[in-house]
Amino acid sequence: MPRVNKWSRLNRPANKGDSRFWVDPGLDWVAGDKLGVMATSFEPSAGDSVTIVSYNNATGEVRITRPLDYYHFGRAQSTGDLYSGVDIRGEVMLLTRNVKIIG
Repeated sequence: MPRVNKWSRLNRPANKGDSRFWVDPGLDWVAGDKLGVMATSFEPSAGDSVTIVSYNNATGEVRITRPLDYYHFGRAQSTGDLYSGVDIRGEVMLLTRNVKIIG
């Protein structure tokens, strides 16, 4: 199955210890998909790799198999108007890929 939505941004802050966070609604993410939640602090290794338990297509709520190890900044609107055009909301990347090898 081709994947249309390969990344999103956090729509609200995700705290260390949270087992859920919010991204854009309407994505094609499903239970079992693996995600990378990118670092939003000055520590570049403060990212999380997680697995989806459930994704609510209407609200954008993502429930994950284990609590987050780090805090990740999120906001409903872009921060570009506050930081000279730079959107500093945390990125969430879809790591699950389908690979087809034809020999």
